[in-house]
Amino acid sequence: MSKTHREYFNQIAPEWNAKVSDDPMLQDYLIRFGVSTGDRVLDVGAGTGRMTAHLVDLVGPQGLVVAEDISDQMLREAKRLLRGKTAYFTCADACTLSFVDDSFDKVICFSTFPHIRQPLAALQQMQRILRPGGKLLILHTCCSRQLNQFHASLNGVVCQDRLPRAQDMIPLLQQAGFKKKEIIENRELYWVETIKED
Repeated sequence: MSKTHREYFNQIAPEWNAKVSDDPMLQDYLIRFGVSTGDRVLDVGAGTGRMTAHLVDLVGPQGLVVAEDISDQMLREAKRLLRGKTAYFTCADACTLSFVDDSFDKVICFSTFPHIRQPLAALQQMQRILRPGGKLLILHTCCSRQLNQFHASLNGVVCQDRLPRAQDMIPLLQQAGFKKKEIIENRELYWVETIKED
């Protein structure tokens, strides 16, 4: 993401949790994706930790959850929200992740992908840090058309952020070294699940 994105999300971080409600389906989506006890999971664009909280519950004390976001203020809110739960936090750009190769079982990218300025570079980084056979999920709770219309209605840098149609993600994922596992797009769900080649 750009410096202007960092500034934008830092500005809105204090009131973010009041603007968005916790979707009761989030944990169900993670279970469907296969997050389980002992998994090592990276939450890309974790924001204030809505998904991170569910991940911590699912992986248990044997697992590891890392919340990554470009906004230090969003992560500050996440730490406050997750008080008493064990997660690790890193303020970084998704295009320049500092983790060693093959270090995670799963990567979740929830409500984040449109804001990434260099999608191929970010996908290559996610592929690099996943173990062979590890999985990536790009998830939104609406279709790309609805989300893009919503972003266009906003003020600030995010008004130009766009989510590709799910089917249009396939060539980009292949270029990054992933193979398609499951692609769903409808009014209530955008689900791009992919796996790192062994």
